[in-house]
Amino acid sequence: MMRYDLLKNDSKYIIAVSGGPDSIFLLDNIYNNNDLNINNFIVCFVNYQKREDSYYDQQIVEQYCQTRKIKLVVKTVTPADYGQYQKLSHNFQALARYLRYDFFLEVARQYDCCAVLIAHNLTDNIETFLLQKQRNGMVEYYGLSVESTYFSKILQDQLTIKRIMLDVSRKFILEYLSNNKINYAIDSTNILAIYHRNIIRQEIQDLNIMDLLAEMQTYNSKNDELKDLTAKYFFENDGTINIKTWQAIKDPNLKQMILFNYFKEAGLAFLIANKKRKFLVELREELESQKPNIIVAINKEYYFVKSYQIVKIIKQTELEIVSTIINDDGTETFWKNYQISKGTEQKYSFKINPNQYPLLITNDVEKLRTVIIKNKKLNRWFIDEKIDLFTRYDYYILDQANNLVYANQKVWQKVKEFINNSDLEKDKKIYFMIK
Repeated sequence: MMRYDLLKNDSKYIIAVSGGPDSIFLLDNIYNNNDLNINNFIVCFVNYQKREDSYYDQQIVEQYCQTRKIKLVVKTVTPADYGQYQKLSHNFQALARYLRYDFFLEVARQYDCCAVLIAHNLTDNIETFLLQKQRNGMVEYYGLSVESTYFSKILQDQLTIKRIMLDVSRKFILEYLSNNKINYAIDSTNILAIYHRNIIRQEIQDLNIMDLLAEMQTYNSKNDELKDLTAKYFFENDGTINIKTWQAIKDPNLKQMILFNYFKEAGLAFLIANKKRKFLVELREELESQKPNIIVAINKEYYFVKSYQIVKIIKQTELEIVSTIINDDGTETFWKNYQISKGTEQKYSFKINPNQYPLLITNDVEKLRTVIIKNKKLNRWFIDEKIDLFTRYDYYILDQANNLVYANQKVWQKVKEFINNSDLEKDKKIYFMIK
């Protein structure tokens, strides 16, 4: 029942132990397996200091490890720790998970461990599946997979998670610990219906496990088919969402899987991980619309944007309106990530005469409305030329008379022949570099 085949004898591992029955069962089985070297395993325990009896849990783990001479590393969570991680979540369970896995990652770095072993069992597997069904979100895998990856937003690093006891039932675990007279702790919050998983945990006792496993397998088979088609789509479209090929797809579930994986490949799956499937449905419907430009706020930091044939997930700051004055005092000027400085006659981006000062570098459409390109106002020219939003919100440089002096590369290639700078006085030209 235990998947020891997932472990390598020459590798080191962390065992996450809470003191509860599942993790004590995992630890005891590894300790008593003669094919494994216990010196290649490091036990990690986290005391969140949220329960009065939490030190009893720690005492059980310490006693077990000391008696058997197993390496143990303990983290006691402090108010400062909670303060640091509250920027990621104010939900205690989510916050505790970030704290816990970042601790495992730090220990893995220190002791050169390749993965952390988590004591998820058959019952956890079923609970996860039922929660996934209730939330009706898009998932890569129904239930728990034997291996997954945790990515730390704080540490900017990742850790492999292995689950080697997904075929072991909780009933078997409790019988094993009782028969072998092994002490373990009971988390008092696990019997309180204050967490959604605990409610599912209490209800699952009345369900048929084998029927649920068969149903989970059916869900995963359908998911695998969608994932294969999604991989084929991205291969054929160079890893992007191409509006033309997108609109040719008839299956809405495939479109939603493509969207989900688009976030994932961008390293932004966390943005939609806890959203219901309805959110992906809404994104799909927006992309199916005939509107040329669509901006959807995912959260306070990111936008999902469709502009003509381009689809991107961007930080909201990319469309932020910024205006900066360029004076004739010789100082460098910065606009978003661009730097504007003096150039030379041999190396420059654009040139002006002194009477054109002060210059304005901006992406404010209101300030660009009076700029004329090819006898058209610039904002009208944007529409006629199908200039995408990402380019529209890039930089434009205007002189004191509101004439266009220079612009971002995509626009400049289209308009430079219409910009009249032939009357610049040769001996007074001022050269600028922008990069």
